[in-house]
Amino acid sequence: GGEEGDFARVEERDVYEVLYRLCKLSMKFDVVDSWVKPDEAMNLQSKVLSLELLLAILGKAGPTFKTSPKFVACVKQHLCMSLLKNGVSSAPKVFHASIQVFVQLILNFKMHLKQEIGVFFTTIFLKILESPNSTFQQKLMVLQLLHKICQDSQTVLDIYINYDCDLEHTDIFAKVLNQLTKIVQSGSGMQHLSAEEEIQMRTKGTEALSAMVVSLLEFTKRVQRNFVFLENGVVTPASMGAVVEGA
Repeated sequence: GGEEGDFARVEERDVYEVLYRLCKLSMKFDVVDSWVKPDEAMNLQSKVLSLELLLAILGKAGPTFKTSPKFVACVKQHLCMSLLKNGVSSAPKVFHASIQVFVQLILNFKMHLKQEIGVFFTTIFLKILESPNSTFQQKLMVLQLLHKICQDSQTVLDIYINYDCDLEHTDIFAKVLNQLTKIVQSGSGMQHLSAEEEIQMRTKGTEALSAMVVSLLEFTKRVQRNFVFLENGVVTPASMGAVVEGA
């Protein structure tokens, strides 16, 4: 059974139980090829449905879910483990569902998952882009994931500050930027892709790179609106600029 504990309301306990059991169910089967055996097809459906339900829960998560130590612990211990397993699945449906769940995590739970998010990037997503053994579908879905993440300016900034500016962590922002630039300039590096697939890869890479630049520009504009850069090199809040300048 799930990890019982004291909850403020019965509803919270029920949601926790559903979350916990779906995480466990999503890890229950190792899917190889869904068309080989009928039981594997059923396992695939069960795994994908579990991930889709987890995605729905995260999409509807309110303040209690996002801040409760019990829910956060369940996400860290069980949901992240599920994504580590399913994020390397060779079954496209499972991989796609895992990526969608990860997007929700990085957009809404990143304040609790610094270590885990770093592991996802370095051991799954960046490796898929770098590896010549990854499939076209895997690479394309990772590029779609990066495009989605790069559209959120705060998340782009958070990645840079929390990883590239932290000496104890990998430079994730720089590595993502380098991979996207490499794909846009030189292509996927995969020998067996058709010309159309290669164009798709470069297009998705360009979209993600463009979204990253736009997000950085949006952040710069916010800084310029909220702060004043004085001639003496002092940076001060905009509301204080006139006071400081006139002092």
